[in-house]
Amino acid sequence: MDASEGSRYFNDDGTEFNPDLIPTPDLCVSCKSHEIPDAEEEVLCNLTRADQQGDDVFLCHAYRPISPTINREDVLRDRCRQAGIEYSEERFDMEGDDPGILPF
Repeated sequence: MDASEGSRYFNDDGTEFNPDLIPTPDLCVSCKSHEIPDAEEEVLCNLTRADQQGDDVFLCHAYRPISPTINREDVLRDRCRQAGIEYSEERFDMEGDDPGILPF
């Protein structure tokens, strides 16, 4: 069975939500995960967006820019500054294209 087929999403309080009703942040639109269909990745993206819904700044540790002209580190550094979070390379370090387990 496809990972997204029949998937149901729940907030921490147990309330079910529809990820299709959560706006897609601009950061997601410029991310490889948004452009390349992958059911497992989609679940992670949906949960990340839901968790940060309503936040002033959207910040994704798995962000991978589509365009080679976008500097990932600069984008994440700027987002951290906007959110009042200290940027650290270790926090956002990823090898290759697969974010794997992220160091939160």
